Amino acid sequence: MAEKPKAFVTGGDGALGMAVCRALIEDGFETHASSRSPDHRIHATPGLESVLVHIGDLTSEVEALRMFEEVDGPLAALVATVGGYSSGPLAEVDAAQIDKLTNLNLKTTALTLRGAYPCLKESPTGASVVLVAARSAVTGGPKAAIYAATKAAVASLAVSASQEWLEDGISVNAILPSTMDTPANRRSMPGADFSRWLTLEQVAGVAAFLVSEKARVISGSAIPVYGRA
Repeated sequence: MAEKPKAFVTGGDGALGMAVCRALIEDGFETHASSRSPDHRIHATPGLESVLVHIGDLTSEVEALRMFEEVDGPLAALVATVGGYSSGPLAEVDAAQIDKLTNLNLKTTALTLRGAYPCLKESPTGASVVLVAARSAVTGGPKAAIYAATKAAVASLAVSASQEWLEDGISVNAILPSTMDTPANRRSMPGADFSRWLTLEQVAGVAAFLVSEKARVISGSAIPVYGRA
């Protein structure tokens, strides 16, 4: 029996990360995921018992490189879901908030790409990468300027990486989700119309399609995933 292609999901213990892991398992991938904590809930989640979890902090260069070395072999797919959000008036933003969002959104993504590249390049049939940016990367938004700017940087990384890795057979795209229906978002916006938000399964489905062989010809795009939100 042929070996399953390998996929890696950063932030695999997050709400979106777990949905992406489930989608990739259903598509036949041997699925690896990162978590910052050994107390992750991945294996306690139905359907995710087979996920191979790598513990580490993707803001650390050393740990990012180590996690991908642990994969031990070609990587056919990578979905980078790690990120963070905070808001506030731009006139009141401080250096700590800038550093936090830069580290969580831009630094983790850049180090993920660096760490994963040798494994992606080894894939004999090509490889695909999906970076998770956000709708505000292209629309901006009041009280979310730094978040929007760092997510715009993530989308820009996808464009640059797609050009740099073209001859390696690696496609790279970013997706731009609008508001997703997560417990955290429901808590922070209790008066919103949740029915208009994207489900995690919808976003995970887009990511899974983009890392499939059928979508390998799509590269260098920042793809709107807005739904009705």
